[in-house]
Amino acid sequence: MSTDLIVQNCAPTLAGLKAGSIFPQHGTREELEEAVRMLDHSIRTKGVRAHLLYKNGKGPSLVYLYRERSLEKIIKDSQVRRFLTEYGYTEFTISSCLDHLEDRLSCDGFPHEIGIFLDYPLADIRAFIQNKGKNCPCTGCWKAYTNIPEAQRKFKQFKRCTVLYRRQIGCGADIQRLTVAG
Repeated sequence: MSTDLIVQNCAPTLAGLKAGSIFPQHGTREELEEAVRMLDHSIRTKGVRAHLLYKNGKGPSLVYLYRERSLEKIIKDSQVRRFLTEYGYTEFTISSCLDHLEDRLSCDGFPHEIGIFLDYPLADIRAFIQNKGKNCPCTGCWKAYTNIPEAQRKFKQFKRCTVLYRRQIGCGADIQRLTVAG
């Protein structure tokens, strides 16, 4: 599993700025499970977990890195639960939500509720769905429709973090060292 790929896609999560991030990964299920198991083992003591969202068929599978406490807090939110219920989520533990998300990823199309797991604002996820991804006033890590100044601030913060982490990887730092405990 490429450290550069992990940092490019997940630096804000590793730094504690974001609850979750994903990156694509090719390989057999067995190869992916072993790589994710090793990654998870190296970062779990810092409160960050790695989970394989395995997709059968076309395209790469996704590896989801998340901050356990942050994701639990998001999932406990009543508005988020109502939203996820609209997409068939019935149990609200991290494990059951990730299992259902993996099932949804295996179906045709892309489950827009993945934005919840990536720590995008619920209002922006709803607006993205309503607008079918069009008419977006601001784009960065996600398409922001609401609270544009805050979204722009976060986009800059995430970009600075990624640049810093990539520089540190280039100087020999490893993922565990870069992962902020939380």
